[in-house]
Amino acid sequence: MRQRLGSVLSARAFSVAASLILIAGIVAIATVRLGGDDAEPVANEEPLPEEFNPATTEVKAPVPRAAQVAAAEFILAAAGREDLPKAWKLSHPELKAQCACTYKQWLTGNIPVQYYPTTNLDGAEFGVDEASEGRVVLEVLLTPKAGEEIPPHAFFIGLKTVGKGKQERWLVDYWAPSGSPPVPQAQG
Repeated sequence: MRQRLGSVLSARAFSVAASLILIAGIVAIATVRLGGDDAEPVANEEPLPEEFNPATTEVKAPVPRAAQVAAAEFILAAAGREDLPKAWKLSHPELKAQCACTYKQWLTGNIPVQYYPTTNLDGAEFGVDEASEGRVVLEVLLTPKAGEEIPPHAFFIGLKTVGKGKQERWLVDYWAPSGSPPVPQAQG
């Protein structure tokens, strides 16, 4: 197994897979920023490599394009607090249950989603932590533009499907910082 993981071919395959995930993340963020709310997500035709990260993750299914778009939209709407009504629509009932709040209370921004400023976001890199039928967990690294005081930070975002057929859509059921969360300096 070590020989296989240490081979040049495995390293090259991992680099290609990581590049594809990065491109998908950038496309998803760009779609959200430039595409508007009524853009229909398109199913991802290219499956992820079977061994994206064999040391830690067994990828059982490709990450659908609709899940990528929902993740990107949720990050801007909820984590960035840019559109809390949209964040509510993108939230799975399990995430809303964690809040134990009404829609009106959700709109105050006191939600179970760690805040991260997205207005000056330079980019996002996505990695697959888990992917199976109807369930995806991604790790996303949010990077602010140069000169921003808040450092880059990684988060886990979990999504599940609801509905069947044409009514099926991806909703976020989990959002948590990876490691210790960034703490902004108090303005004095």
